[in-house]
Order: sequence, then structure tokens, then C-alpha cells
Amino acid sequence: MSVVLVFLIALLLVVIGLVVFAVLGRFGAHLEAPTSTSPFEPLPRGEISAEDIDQVRFDQTLRGYRMGQVDEVLDRLRAELQARDEEIAGLRAGRGGGLPVRD
Repeated sequence: MSVVLVFLIALLLVVIGLVVFAVLGRFGAHLEAPTSTSPFEPLPRGEISAEDIDQVRFDQTLRGYRMGQVDEVLDRLRAELQARDEEIAGLRAGRGGGLPVRD
């Protein structure tokens, strides 16, 4: 009776091992190489161009992107747009006419 019990325990361990290897992807197809992510690339100092915005990369976290990095970039973009709108409004006012500035 004990020989059968030892055989069943050994068989159970082999089955558990095969399941673990299958779950980890050790059999058949191999796991794909992990996608590399670029580290956080903040906006450069000074004026921002369209190419600078194309180059922005955020660190990824479990549930998305790092909110602090995204907030920082959005705040910076808002400030740049506001400064450009004010400059355009000043230039239009200096011309004594022109197109009205939209809010």
C-alpha cells in the first residue's frame, strides 16, 4: 500500500511541476521579449515646439502613466499656450485692428 502512495505522490508532484512550467511559458512558445519603455523625457526649457511634444515620454506604472509627470507637462503646455495667446493679443492690439482674440 505504501508503494502505491509514494507513486501517487510522485505522480502528483510531476503533474504540478508540468502545470507550473506550462503557466510560466517554459513549454512550446517562448514568452515574447518585454517591450522596452523609454524613461521619462520632460519638456525642454525655453520655448516648446511641436517636435518637443512628440518627444515627450512618460514612465508607465501599474495603472497607466505617472500622474505627476503628466500633470507637469500639461501645466507647462497650458502656461506656454497662455503666453502665446497673450503675445498674439498684444500684437493684434498694437496693429489697431485685426482679428479678434478667442478665449
